Amino acid sequence: EGKNPTVEKKVRKAKRVLQDTQTFGSIARDWLDANKADWSEKHLKRNKGLINLYLNPDLGRLPIQEIEESYLFSVLKPVYDKGRKESARRARGIAAQIFDYGIDTYRCTSNPAKNMRNNKYFKKPIVNHLKALAQEDAPSLIADLRKTGEKQKLQPQTVCALFLMLYTGHRDFALRRAKWQEFDMTKQTWTVPGESMKGTKEAKRQRPPYEVPLPAQAIAALTELKPITFRGPGSYVFSGKTKTGYMAENTLRLALHRLGYKVTAHGMRSLITNVLNENGFNADAVERQLDHKERNEVRKAYLRTDFKNERRRMMQWFADWCEQKVDDPASDNVVSIQGLK
Repeated sequence: EGKNPTVEKKVRKAKRVLQDTQTFGSIARDWLDANKADWSEKHLKRNKGLINLYLNPDLGRLPIQEIEESYLFSVLKPVYDKGRKESARRARGIAAQIFDYGIDTYRCTSNPAKNMRNNKYFKKPIVNHLKALAQEDAPSLIADLRKTGEKQKLQPQTVCALFLMLYTGHRDFALRRAKWQEFDMTKQTWTVPGESMKGTKEAKRQRPPYEVPLPAQAIAALTELKPITFRGPGSYVFSGKTKTGYMAENTLRLALHRLGYKVTAHGMRSLITNVLNENGFNADAVERQLDHKERNEVRKAYLRTDFKNERRRMMQWFADWCEQKVDDPASDNVVSIQGLK
C-alpha cells in the first residue's frame, strides 16, 4: 500500500520537533522558566550560569534519555579537577533537578545525576566561613572611617554604608539598594521593604516591611551623606555608576580589604552577634535584629514579637560600645545590659 508523501513529511517534522524538546538543553530551559518566578534574581542568575558554563556545552544538544551516569561523570570531573569543586557539585545538583523535571514531564525515565549524589570522587571542599571582624579591630576600623580629606581612601557613600552595616547589622543587599524614602531621621528608623529582604521572590512579595532601629551614630552618618546623594525621596542613598544605579555588590568587601581588614562586610554581623551575646543581651532580640530565621517551628509559632524597643536600646548600646572603644580602647565603661533594664 502506497504511503502519502504529505503525511510522511508531517510525521518526520513532528518527530524532529519532539526530538528538539527532548534534549537536555531544552528541558533545562523549561525547568528555569517553570521556577524563575519563585527565585531571586541572584539565584536565577547563578543557576543559569552553572548550566551554561558546565552542563550545556556537553549535554545541551543530547537527548536527555540517552545521557548516562558515566558520561555525566566525564563532564563534571574536569571541572572538579581544575579546582572548581563546589561548582562541579552544584552543577550536579542542578542537573539532578533538571532530570527530575524531565521525568515529571515524561521526557526521560531515569536520573543519572541523582544516582551520582553519593559519588565519593566529588568530595565536599573545606568551607572557609565568612571571616568576622575581630572585636579588637573595631576601634581602628571606625577611626579609619572617621578620616577626612586626603587621608580618607574611600568614597563618602562607601564610608556611610560601612557605618550603617556596623550600626545596624543588616544585610548588604538591602543596604546597597536602600532609598532615602525608607529612612525616617526623626523616628530614627529604617523601614526595609519586603522585596529587599532575604528569600524567594514569592516570600519577598508577601513579606511586610521590616523596621530597623538607627542609633544616633547612624543618623549622623546619613545626615553627612544626604547633601551628596539625595535627589528626591526615591533616589538611592548609596548611588553608584552601575546598571542598577546603586552601589555594586563587592564594593564594601573591597573597601574593607583596601583599609587592611581581610574580612567581608557580612563579618560585621558576626561581630555584632559576639559582642551583644557576650554582654548579656536577649539572644532572641539579637537574632531578630539580624533578621535570622527561627528554625524551631514551635518557638517560631510563639515568638511573634519583633523586640522593637529592646532592639533600639541594644543597638544604641552597641554603637556607644564601638565609639567608646575608639576613644579609649582599654575601657569597658559602656553601661551594662543591667543598666538598660
